[in-house]
Amino acid sequence: MERFGRFEFDATGIEFGADLVWSELQAPFLEFAQSDSDRFTTQLAAAVIPAGGFALFGAAKTVWNLLGPDFAHPCYDALRMDALEFFRARGVPGNRLSAGDREFWRLHRGPDEPWLVGRPPPVPGAALPPLATGELRPVARMSAGPHAETVYARADVQDGCVAVVEACGRGRDPAGCRFDWFGAATQYELYLRIGEALQVPAHWVADELMPFIPFSAPSL
Repeated sequence: MERFGRFEFDATGIEFGADLVWSELQAPFLEFAQSDSDRFTTQLAAAVIPAGGFALFGAAKTVWNLLGPDFAHPCYDALRMDALEFFRARGVPGNRLSAGDREFWRLHRGPDEPWLVGRPPPVPGAALPPLATGELRPVARMSAGPHAETVYARADVQDGCVAVVEACGRGRDPAGCRFDWFGAATQYELYLRIGEALQVPAHWVADELMPFIPFSAPSL
C-alpha cells in the first residue's frame, strides 16, 4: 500500500510502470474487495492505519479504485481522513489534493478550518527589483534539468505584468513553447499570484519571489 500511495501521489521518479501498478498492487485485491467489500475494507484499515504514512493514501485509493467512488464505509472514511492528516502534518499544500479529497476534508472538518496556514506575503509596496518593459525574467524553475518548466515575469507597456510559462521538450525552440499564464496590474500583484499558484517552493525560486511563497516545502 505504501508503494501504491507514493505512485498515486506523484508518479514521477517511480521505477515501475502503470501496468505493473495494476497487476502487482491492485489486481490481487480485486476478488476479495468485490466479493466482501465490508470485510475487505475493515481488514485493510486495521492493517494500514497503525502503519500510517503513504500506506494510508494507497489504501484509500485502493478502495476507491476497486469499489468505486460511491462506496461508503466508516473504515474507508477513516483511511481517507488519516491519509489527509498525514499530508497536512507533512505540509503538503492543498493544490496537491484532488477535488474530491478537498471536499471530503471540508465536509468532515467544516469550511472554517484551513488546510494549512501560510506565512503572510510582503506588505504592498515592498521594494522589488523593477521589471524593465519587455524584460522576460525567470522567477521559478519547476525541476532540475535543461528542459524544466520555467516561470517568467514580463512587463508589458499596456497590460501591466504577465506570468509566462515555458514548457519545452528536447530540441524545441523555447520561444515556440511559451504561453501567457495570467496577468496583473503591478509586479507586486503578479508575484502575489505566482506565489499563491505555486504554494510551495519549486526546484529553484528567485530571491525576490521567495517571500511570496506561502508554505515551506513538504517534508515527505
